Amino acid sequence: MQCNALSLARPAVIPVLDFSIEEIMAARDNGNILSMDLEITEACNFACVYCYRYDSEGAQPPAADELTTDDVLRILTEAKEKHDLRRVCILGGEPLFPAIREKYIATLEHCNTLGIEHITFTNGYHLDVATADQLSRLNASVSMKLNGMDAQTHDALVARKGSFQRTLEAFEYLLQLGYGTDKTLSFETIITQSNYDQIESMWRWARTRNIVPYVETLTVQGRSNIHAERLVVANDRLQQLFERLSHIDSEEFGLEWEPLPPIAGGHRCLRYYMSIYVRANGAVCPCVGVDLPMGSLKTSSIADVIASEVAQKTRYMRDHITGKCKSCELSEACYGCRGAAYQQGDVFGEDPVCWRNVVTG
Repeated sequence: MQCNALSLARPAVIPVLDFSIEEIMAARDNGNILSMDLEITEACNFACVYCYRYDSEGAQPPAADELTTDDVLRILTEAKEKHDLRRVCILGGEPLFPAIREKYIATLEHCNTLGIEHITFTNGYHLDVATADQLSRLNASVSMKLNGMDAQTHDALVARKGSFQRTLEAFEYLLQLGYGTDKTLSFETIITQSNYDQIESMWRWARTRNIVPYVETLTVQGRSNIHAERLVVANDRLQQLFERLSHIDSEEFGLEWEPLPPIAGGHRCLRYYMSIYVRANGAVCPCVGVDLPMGSLKTSSIADVIASEVAQKTRYMRDHITGKCKSCELSEACYGCRGAAYQQGDVFGEDPVCWRNVVTG
C-alpha cells in the first residue's frame, strides 16, 4: 500500500500480524498454528541494552545446542503439513550472522518450497548489497532494527559503533530493489527514554518510503533489567506518543488506527491464539516475552506442544485472564501485552503498560 497519499484506510502491518479474527480463532480451535516465531541461532553481534533474550553483557556466539538445519527444516515441514503454518518470523540472535548463514538460507529456501511466507528480523549490520539481492530473490520480507535518527542514539542502544550508518545503507539497498513496493519492509524499535523524542521523525521517515513502522513498548526482561532506570518510559508519556503517532497517520497519511499498547500503528498481537515461539535450542514458549515451557521440538511433536497445559491455557486466554483486561470492552480483539503482565508475576494478570487500565480504574 502506498502510504504517502491520503487513503483513509487501516495501515499496513507486518505480514504475520494481518490474519482475520475468524482465521485466528479457527486455527486455535483446530489445533493449528498460522504463524511461528523461529529463532535459528543465539548468535548476535550486537549487545542491545534493551535485549529481552540475554542477561549478560556483550555479543553472543552460537550456542552448542542450537537446532541443526535438518531440525529446522523438519519443524517447518511438520508445521505446514499438519498444522496449516502460513508465516514465519525468523529471529535470532541475528539471522544474518555469518557463522549460521548457510542454515538461514536453507530455511528461506525451504519456506519457499512449502509455500510459507517469511519475514526476517535483522539488525542489518551484515546486510550488504549481495545479501540484499539474495533476500530479494528469495522473496524475503525484512524488518530491520532502527533505534533513532542519529548515530549517537542508535549506536548507544545497540552497543555497536558504526551500526547506524550500516543500517541506513542496508535500507537503501533494499529500497533500490523494490522493497516498500513489491515486498514488505519494516523498521523495528523499542521506545526508550533516549529515543522517545525521535520516534515521530522515524515514523514520518518510514511512512514516506512505504516502510512499515513497528514501534513497541519495552518489556523489562533480560538485559533491560540491568538498564531499566534509563530505559523505561512512563505510561502517560507512552500514551501521549501513541496518540501523536495516530494523529500523524490520520492527518498526513490518511491511515486510521486506535492508539493502544504494546505496538503502535494498528498492529494487534493475537499470537497466543495461533502461534508458538521456538527458541534456538528447540524449546517452545508462548512468546518472546513469556518463557513458560511448552515442550521441546527436539523431542516432541507440535501436536504435543499444543496439547501442553501452558498452551491450552494461553490459547484460550480469555478464559483465564483477570482484572481490567478481562472486563475491557476491547477484550474480544485484544488481551494486552502478556509479556508485560508475566514480568509482573502473572501471565494472566492486567497489562501494567496499558493506560486503559489506569484511565478506567
